[in-house]
Amino acid sequence: MKNAIILGDRSDIASALRPMLVADGWSVTGWNRDTPPKHLSRYCPEWDLVLCAIGQVFPVGHWASNNSDAWDQAIRSNVMLPIRLLRQCWHNHRPNASVCFLAGANPNRAGPNYSAYYTGKMALLKAIETIDAETPDAKFFALAPGIVFTKIHQPTYDSRIVNEGLEARRKIGGTPIAKIYDCLKWCIAAPKIAVGGRNICVSDRWDYKTYDLSDDLSKNPSKFKLRRVE
Repeated sequence: MKNAIILGDRSDIASALRPMLVADGWSVTGWNRDTPPKHLSRYCPEWDLVLCAIGQVFPVGHWASNNSDAWDQAIRSNVMLPIRLLRQCWHNHRPNASVCFLAGANPNRAGPNYSAYYTGKMALLKAIETIDAETPDAKFFALAPGIVFTKIHQPTYDSRIVNEGLEARRKIGGTPIAKIYDCLKWCIAAPKIAVGGRNICVSDRWDYKTYDLSDDLSKNPSKFKLRRVE
């Protein structure tokens, strides 16, 4: 049986993906902030997939006005905690395992009022690329689900700062969970050379019948990665 571990299994996206994994024959183990310390290092099963759905948007607002401790905590939640938890269960990974981190912000632009969130998520993308390059027997990738209307957006509403992109998307609805799951399955099935170290978006052309995204990525090692543009 294929085994999956969900880090942050109380997140709305993870909660919706879990029954889909189970329906496809996965045995799923979860972790959340109430899980006992050292549980992952002591009791996690051998696994084929780690899905990390940990992160936070708070604090929202001008970087200089944010509480310093809250800003630092956002960095820890978005990049340091996920990697710390992965270390705890890494000893039980099976050959050719997949590690998927849910990405967030658009790496191609700045994120005014979301400096902590953007900084943490961009650091996570670079960490994914580097760790993937260091680890030949597993593949690491980010999956950007697009806008899904969950509790992660509450700090934006609480701040009373208008996020025009969020409001525009609300009018047409968020990304369907079923499409996020289909993209996740595509990433798991794809070879390491295609998805390893990359940020795959649900809106990418992975499901096109007339275009082979896996082949395109395999031939373009810098595509869908953080790069300086010259």
